[in-house]
Amino acid sequence: MFIARLITTLALFAFALPLAGADEIYVTRDAEGNPVFTDRPGTTPSERLDLRTPNVYEAQSIPEPEPRPARRGRAADEGPQYTVRITQPADEEGVRAPDGQVAVSVSVEPGLQRGHRLELLLNGSRVASSGSAGSFTIETFDRGENRLNARVVDGERTLAQSDTTTFYLLRRSLLQPGPANPAPNLPRPQAP
Repeated sequence: MFIARLITTLALFAFALPLAGADEIYVTRDAEGNPVFTDRPGTTPSERLDLRTPNVYEAQSIPEPEPRPARRGRAADEGPQYTVRITQPADEEGVRAPDGQVAVSVSVEPGLQRGHRLELLLNGSRVASSGSAGSFTIETFDRGENRLNARVVDGERTLAQSDTTTFYLLRRSLLQPGPANPAPNLPRPQAP
């Protein structure tokens, strides 16, 4: 370990020694006009380069953003603060839906004002819209993980949004069909 450090230190000094004496750099031109850099002035005309001048950059000032005016003449904080929750299906729930129809319930508090709408998004795409909170039936054919969001909108502006609810659609697969010979419906024994 000591020898490796010693060799590394000596190698660094060996590379640094030629640079220690290079206080002045000169540039000349060869026969083809290409620049040639050296630490000694040549017999041909040479120009001394000043390497001690640092590069300087003047930072630009960033203007402060202007406050946005309130939309439609209302104060920015005016209006209800909605709470949106998806109550059915529960988060991380497995939903059996052989036909792909999934029931979704959404609660919004306080109730929606006139002009506000409730939208339901499935995997990021809008699938339903309503002027009141309540129940939706959506159709999805994607087995496995699906993500639901509900949001209150005023035109194109989102006023409130629910947390993402993940549910897992459980459907039969062609790769895993049901039992080949299901048990027949036998009559139940009756008590005497």
